[in-house]
Amino acid sequence: MDWVNQANLSYVNSWNTIPGIGNGVAKCPFDPDDNATAVWVENGNPGQLAGLYSGTVAEFSKADAVIFRADLYDFYTREKVYPFQRTIKYDSKWLDKPDFVGSYDIGEHVYFFFRENAIEHINCGKTVYSRVARICKKDTGGKNILNKNWASFVKARLNCSIPGEFPFYFNEIQSIYKLPNDNSKFFAVFSTSMNGLIGSAICTFSLSSIEEALNGKFKEQITSSSAWLPVLTSRVPEPRPGSCVNDTQTLPDAVLNFIRSHPLTDSAVTHDNRKPVFYTKDVLFRRLVAQKLEIDGIEYTIFYAGTKTGLIYKLVEWYDGTGHASSNLVDVFDVSAPEPIQAMEISSKYKSIYVASDSAIRQVSLVMCRSRYPNCLQCVRDPNCGWDKDQHMCKPYVRG
Repeated sequence: MDWVNQANLSYVNSWNTIPGIGNGVAKCPFDPDDNATAVWVENGNPGQLAGLYSGTVAEFSKADAVIFRADLYDFYTREKVYPFQRTIKYDSKWLDKPDFVGSYDIGEHVYFFFRENAIEHINCGKTVYSRVARICKKDTGGKNILNKNWASFVKARLNCSIPGEFPFYFNEIQSIYKLPNDNSKFFAVFSTSMNGLIGSAICTFSLSSIEEALNGKFKEQITSSSAWLPVLTSRVPEPRPGSCVNDTQTLPDAVLNFIRSHPLTDSAVTHDNRKPVFYTKDVLFRRLVAQKLEIDGIEYTIFYAGTKTGLIYKLVEWYDGTGHASSNLVDVFDVSAPEPIQAMEISSKYKSIYVASDSAIRQVSLVMCRSRYPNCLQCVRDPNCGWDKDQHMCKPYVRG
């Protein structure tokens, strides 16, 4: 069952229930170890009715992976106005054993981030790619074709790689983070596949790069033995499949049939600066949070990456006067070793990170100067800190 809590964590009274709440199928996983995501969307849905979007599995066997929007109810009349919407059942072109890591409500879209089996690579062997998928909040599916299925679902690969003549790819997204008041950037940690060299990387993506990939050419495979190639622009119907329209049930069959068989776009989403913020071997990053600071006219992004062994890697990225990006590994500290870090949240108000492992929740200060940096060189690499020349001590930074 679903449980509805007030902000103070007390249960909603039985006489004040939320219509539509009561069945958790397709809203949360059956297995607590499954990677699932959900976001509550207040505005932009059909009829301006609030609803839950989720990425999870809809069957105990985990065979039916789904991106789902629950039935939309009028909270005053308590009547169902719009039925649920979902991805096509058992269609590997849409979803192929995905692991979801995050979802966000931005503008007229909801975005889902996940990793899944790469169907476009299957002729060369099984591998996993990272994806971003986009859905229009106004979507009510098709009238006959794609009835109760998304009529605006499109997805693209996320590219996090070390550049070169033969790029080295970190294919498996593990965690995604977006600053609360900034919809223009996404920060993510990736790992290599588990059957080879183990390594991790942090990459950043702009919303404009995501939109460019999702609005680019589509990808298709003509026969089961042929290569996946871009679809000729002349073969794409109008209005463009995946674009937002006022009423998806008025879309022509040509558009619905096309998006049903062509949910994948050809171009991958390029990461900022065409290189990772940071990468390392023999480490598996699991979670990520970030903060931004401006000090003496320079804007810093500080990343906190939690590992499978309970460590946190603290990194700093900044841009010089010419717009060139640089980054440094500032610190590595133990939080929950040997237990893996399962969840992380950051609080600007309390200047702390909250870290959850299997057995405990810990609060870690964002400003650790004296206890972490015994000399000036280490101290000044952390934007939160400054070196006191008189006392020969690292202290929280203040101007001068």
